[in-house]
Amino acid sequence: MMMIGKDAMARSVRVQPGALAADGSLDLDARKRRIIRRGALGNAASPASQNVLAEAGTIQRVAKGRPLVSQGEATTSIAMISLGRVRLTRGLSDGKTLSLGYRGAGDVLGEAALGGVANHRESAIATEDVESLLVPLQVFKNLMASDANFAAVLVSSLIERHTDTEERLASMLFRNVEARLCEFLLKAAIRWGIPDPRGVLISAPFTHQEMASMIGSTRETVTLTLGELRRKGVIEIDRRRIVVLDRDALKSRV
Repeated sequence: MMMIGKDAMARSVRVQPGALAADGSLDLDARKRRIIRRGALGNAASPASQNVLAEAGTIQRVAKGRPLVSQGEATTSIAMISLGRVRLTRGLSDGKTLSLGYRGAGDVLGEAALGGVANHRESAIATEDVESLLVPLQVFKNLMASDANFAAVLVSSLIERHTDTEERLASMLFRNVEARLCEFLLKAAIRWGIPDPRGVLISAPFTHQEMASMIGSTRETVTLTLGELRRKGVIEIDRRRIVVLDRDALKSRV
């Protein structure tokens, strides 16, 4: 989902010092291979396929708040994300913007092009400094044809995202705001959670507006609902990050 052309290159900047400190001593090839192995897809690739990805890929860094791609742009590359988080949005004909979800380290962007979608159907905005490996679309297609394990993991990922979309639609139709918010927090804890003495810390700093956009509500309602969950001891707010204290209590509200 990510060919970075001249205009997008102008929007890209170096990640803040220290963001890649652990890899600062790695040469370019080693850094590419670290990115490839960051997610399940890269790890599923054979050594030969990993070599192809490393040789064909280009490391791209985009600063927080900058677009990686814009809706309607031609898709000529797929990005393998190694650092940061991006928000996917789609502009509607009435001028409104629909939030579609987030991608982060270990995820790929642009995979819809493998199914024949020629242009990006959504924009991708960096909510944190982002690093990824841009791989030409044709290289991905060739690897799908030559590496069965690589293809299987990629197809599984596509099916999983399709299922997530269906579940989100059903949730919007049949669940109230509290249930939708609790469901969002449960999924965020699985995707972005890290162990914490108090429970599970959702490492991604979602704003109340971002959560509201994802569940089809308002920022004010999300703020009130989070406050109620906090008073009941279900969650805790720690420097803009949410700690899930009682996962079972969240599940019971979905």
